[in-house]
Formats: sequence, structure tokens, C-alpha cells
Amino acid sequence: MATVSMQDIADRLGVSKGTVSLVLSGKARNKRVSKALCEKIIRTAREMDYQPNEIARSLRTGVTKTIGVVVTDISNEFFGRFTFHIQEQAKKYGYTVITTNTNESLDEFDDLITILLNKRVDGIIFVPVDNGQDIALRISNNRIPMVQIDRYYPEFKANYIGVNNYKASAEATEALISLGCRRIAVICYDINLNALTERRNGCSDALKRNGLYEPGLIINVDYENQEEEITQAIMDLNNNPLKVDAIFFCSRRICITGIKYMYQAGIKIPGDMQILCFDNIDSFRIANVPINYIEQPIREMGEKAVDLLIEQINGSDEVSRCVFDAAINIVRPSGMR
Repeated sequence: MATVSMQDIADRLGVSKGTVSLVLSGKARNKRVSKALCEKIIRTAREMDYQPNEIARSLRTGVTKTIGVVVTDISNEFFGRFTFHIQEQAKKYGYTVITTNTNESLDEFDDLITILLNKRVDGIIFVPVDNGQDIALRISNNRIPMVQIDRYYPEFKANYIGVNNYKASAEATEALISLGCRRIAVICYDINLNALTERRNGCSDALKRNGLYEPGLIINVDYENQEEEITQAIMDLNNNPLKVDAIFFCSRRICITGIKYMYQAGIKIPGDMQILCFDNIDSFRIANVPINYIEQPIREMGEKAVDLLIEQINGSDEVSRCVFDAAINIVRPSGMR
């Protein structure tokens, strides 16, 4: 079936294509087009199943009404939910979202930014990848509004949405200590980005303040080989002659991998070890697995990211760093307050 054009509508009604264009673009009110004719054109466009040519419109106006979103792992429940709330908020502004995934790869980050720039998106919301400052700078050099989420490049001038990773990690560690934990291990990605560094440092500093810090219990794993290295780390901790009371997993994905191995190895949670995860994992709560966790306000963060981006698209030059507090959820034994 041939695509219906504005000229087809004009020919059926015996009016000019320009008049049809004015009506369908919402600009007829001040052009002396009668209300009756406007209604007739709109009704005919619907009857003929007219669909606007968005490509032609974007070339004419320079606006595509699309936003690019770049996350590191869309299979991660955190980023999946984050993207959902970005999409829902973008709809309210009349924008559609193109979602992409880097897998923490610098090359993929580079390729995806190139693709989004070529698609002429009106703005980009992205999760920074380690050593990707120059790639992010290309967005700025193309004068495309942007918002960093979850992490940020310290010397890069751009909007940022995230949580107070250091504060949340320190407070959660103090809560574990209040439960009686004395040997607390940390397993984190060996990635030099602020979110992970702040989580690791928040826990380490809380341990130092309480005289409980042990460098050998701070373990960094390689992202590419994480399953093997997380498994080995937990095996080593479990075989340590000195009992490890708790493990702080700095990310949801590390925690899921870790708990999977712990169950395979017969390590009881929390009987043998307490677990602290940076992020809530719904499946564990449903399965009644007693996990301590730090919960980020994902909906509020996603909505704010879109709000800041739209402000930029509309001409704002203000750069904002919006840092939310996270909630600490600790499973306390019965009788303990």
C-alpha cells in the first residue's frame, strides 16, 4: 500500500498542499484557515491513515524528538528499571528513546556515541565508561545536550545524576558492625570510576574508624573475567582460617554471581556470612533470601535525568549535579533493634 502524502489529502479535498501542511502542523490558527476546513482536513487525514514523515520534519526543523540512552548492561535490573523510568518521563515531553548497551567496553561506547550522533538525537543520557572522557567530549563538541548517570567524569562539565555512594556504603558498613560483624570483606570491580571507588572507600573508611580494616579483605575483580574471579574470591574468603563475618558486594551483578556460588558451596546466608549488596534485588526478596542492601531511588533519578536533559534541549546552560541519598535496609535478628 502506497504511503499517503499531504498532496494526496489536498487533492481529495481540492485545497493546496500548503493549507494541509499548516493544519496538520498546528499552525493554521493564525493563517485564516476556517475551523470547519481544519476539522475537515484532520478528519480526512485520519480516514486516509496519513502518517507524518518524521525524517523530513526533522531535516526541516533540526529536531528529531529522540533521546539516546547509553547504559553499561541492560540485563542488569538496575539499568533496566532506570531506562524504563527514563522512557516513561520522556513520553511526557513527546520524546522517544533509543537505548544502547556498552558492556563496559570503550570501543562499544565510542561506536554507540557515533551512531547516536549520526541519528541526530536531540540529547544523550549515558553511563560513563572507564577512560571515555574523550568520547564524551565529542558529544559536547557537537553541541548535543547530555546527562551523566550513575557515574561521572570528574573534570568533565556535564549534568550528573547519582547517589551519595560513599555515605550509603559507610552507613551500611556501620550497620553491619552494629550487628556484630568484625571481619568484613569487599568485592568490587577493578574499574576506576567514581561510583565504585566511592563505594569501596566508604566501606573501607568505616572499617578503619572502627579498627577493623584489613587490606587483604578488599578484593577487586576484572569485569571481563568476573565470574571466575568472584568465585575464587569467595572460595578464598570461605577457606580463610579467620572467619569472615560479611561480604559487601559493590554492585548488583557481583552480588548475584557471588550468592550463586555461595549456595553451590553450601555457605549459609546469614548463618555463615552476612551479605550486603549495593542495590536491591527483587528476586532474592521474593525467594526470602535475607540480604542486606542499599536501595537507590531509581524512579526519581530517571525522571530527573530526563528533566535536566529537556531543560538543556530547551536552551538552558546550567550544569547540575543531583546527588540523591540511598536507603539502607538491614536484616536484623529477631529481638535486635
